[in-house]
Amino acid sequence: MLKSFKAKLFLLVTAIFVIGLGQVWLAHVRGQVAHSTSMLQAERQLLLASVQGLRLELTSLMRPDTLRRLARENLGMQKPRPSQVVRP
Repeated sequence: MLKSFKAKLFLLVTAIFVIGLGQVWLAHVRGQVAHSTSMLQAERQLLLASVQGLRLELTSLMRPDTLRRLARENLGMQKPRPSQVVRP
């Protein structure tokens, strides 16, 4: 009967030890997930700010006066002369 009690006590202590290790491991994993989540949220905020800036830049570049200036400066384009315009 004493052997049975010792065996049960050993199993109980072993189970408590394994459960404790599991809890420590889960706490570690939760910490890693929380850190990753925090880093991803910060990166998301940076990307959203970047997208907003790019939208503003796109809006600015699509203005007709900006398009004319860029075509003239970067592509060497000019307004067509009357003889270059074909009318139907």
